[in-house]
Amino acid sequence: MNANTDGAAQRWPLGVRVQLLGETATEGVVTIRPGITTLVGPNGSGKTRALRAIKTALDATNYISIHGRKTHFLAAGRSGPLENYRAALINPGSIEQSDAAVGHILHKKNWWNFESVTGSLLALDSRADLRLKVEARLQQLFDRSVQLSWSQNGLNIRLSAMSGGASYAANHEASGILQLVALLAAIHNDEIGALLIDEPEISLHPQHQAFLLEEMERVAGDPSDHSRKLIVIATHSASLLPLRKLSELPFFSFFNSARQPPTQVPDDADILKRNKLAALVARLSTTHRMAMFAERVLLVEGPSDEIIATQLARSLDLRLLARNAQILPVTGKGEFVEAAKLFRLMNKHIAVLADLDALADDNGLVRSFSELPQATAIADRLGRTSLADLDNDLRTALETFMSTHQSIVDAAAALYPDWSSKESSALAKRRVTLARLLTKPESFGDAAADAASLFTRYNALLGALAELGCFFLRRGAVENYYRTGTLGRAKPELAAEEAAAFEAISIEDLKRDYEHIISALSHIAPNQRVDEDQLLRPKLGAALTAAFLGMNHGSSDEQLNTLAKTTIGTDAEVFKLFNGSTQDDLRIKVQIASPLFQRNAFPFEVSNSDNLNIVVPTKLPGIKKG
Repeated sequence: MNANTDGAAQRWPLGVRVQLLGETATEGVVTIRPGITTLVGPNGSGKTRALRAIKTALDATNYISIHGRKTHFLAAGRSGPLENYRAALINPGSIEQSDAAVGHILHKKNWWNFESVTGSLLALDSRADLRLKVEARLQQLFDRSVQLSWSQNGLNIRLSAMSGGASYAANHEASGILQLVALLAAIHNDEIGALLIDEPEISLHPQHQAFLLEEMERVAGDPSDHSRKLIVIATHSASLLPLRKLSELPFFSFFNSARQPPTQVPDDADILKRNKLAALVARLSTTHRMAMFAERVLLVEGPSDEIIATQLARSLDLRLLARNAQILPVTGKGEFVEAAKLFRLMNKHIAVLADLDALADDNGLVRSFSELPQATAIADRLGRTSLADLDNDLRTALETFMSTHQSIVDAAAALYPDWSSKESSALAKRRVTLARLLTKPESFGDAAADAASLFTRYNALLGALAELGCFFLRRGAVENYYRTGTLGRAKPELAAEEAAAFEAISIEDLKRDYEHIISALSHIAPNQRVDEDQLLRPKLGAALTAAFLGMNHGSSDEQLNTLAKTTIGTDAEVFKLFNGSTQDDLRIKVQIASPLFQRNAFPFEVSNSDNLNIVVPTKLPGIKKG
């Protein structure tokens, strides 16, 4: 890990190379600029290693020390020195009863090299102005003041209420308040030119996280100005994302995997000039910000679609969170393209579930997916120059179908409920005709043969788009899928009522009735269910193989289990083996000993003449696909 710099005059931005986990020859680069740089990504994706690499690079370049300032790193476990006074961490059932104290007086001259709260508190003790700066904020938030004093145990921390009453040791204070004392001390310490914080949100209420971000923004900037500092944070909190305009996007580095380089948008990228994208970023909600932490995002059209999709995933045990996937509502079909571009900039895997009017009215959404690099091979497979070209031909074919069979189309359209936007009522007939064509082509009477032919062609297009992550509600809108009545209530209320009934519906019926929504969910979170049997199968197979190879008719149960344990270690304790041999063959009876893994197929017996590759999967079949 080192700075990507030629050692010449100071120059921002600074590119910091970060070695990827287990890949000695593969590196990612995080670009640091004056202000706040935010590292975003799931646990284990390399953010902490990146923070340490950034600190090393800043020290190596002297970009901070040249101004007589310090680089200070605060680790995620920064409250550790205080926790033994608040919990039984070292000895069972024993909490240190003396007043909380940290550090040593000799450490005051080296405070910035502490990665815990100790460094911030030592600096706070040395400077009355810094302590007053912090106390002013503690009074506003919590009506607290801080008192620091030295004892034989180190620097004692006590707090008191401004409204009166005796002071008390930090042992009895809320963890979040103690975190804020240290964080605010570091943020407002002008001796610090570069502040790196791993998970600043720890123990903090969401509103206090937002307050902390405001405090960081007040001092963030070029460290050559002693009233400003460079700040780098790694966070899991939507409240700590300083993204309010498109120009701030290059200050984010997105980590998705420890084996995949982080993604960062260059500050000269053309996409940063897009007005529609700038408007979208300006109105990002908390839900949108949450999606920035996900690896996979399914965009749906509005709150009703979000309610139905979320509850379907729960009812079908589609573990979206296990695949780091999130459902995100947008405000209308016009926002799909821009939202998808935004999240692709963050290196997210994006899918879209749109109402059918996004296919019937115009080709904007299809064209955006047709332009993806992987779309070319799919179009080639269909014998087309592009999927947008196929879509254009189908639009013409649909118009021809509607004009050729006008009376049949009018009769069919009159009977089909149109839940799409009423702003384009002139397009209603086209929408409902396409919906009926995609769901019941046989309902067009004498035109059924032409409808079936057109359905086949549309099905090819929709299948190709689904491979790319673009899905449509073929019945029209989500309300066209409901079992409950749809009159006289607002759309979110209807969606909530429909979703509440899912528990009483069989899995088979849900899969049939909501097929198109489930397809989108399965795409965004494939293989999302936790399959314990997949882990247990090789363990059991290895244990039985070892036992059969080492046993004889007279082997004791203890000997069988010892053979298994010698082979796979303590994992063998999940199972219990018994010698059930007969005169004719060696047999083992298998039980699951652990109460955490109960299976109806156990206990069972297996012979040395049986094929374990067949027997074991039948006893531990795992989760069936589909």
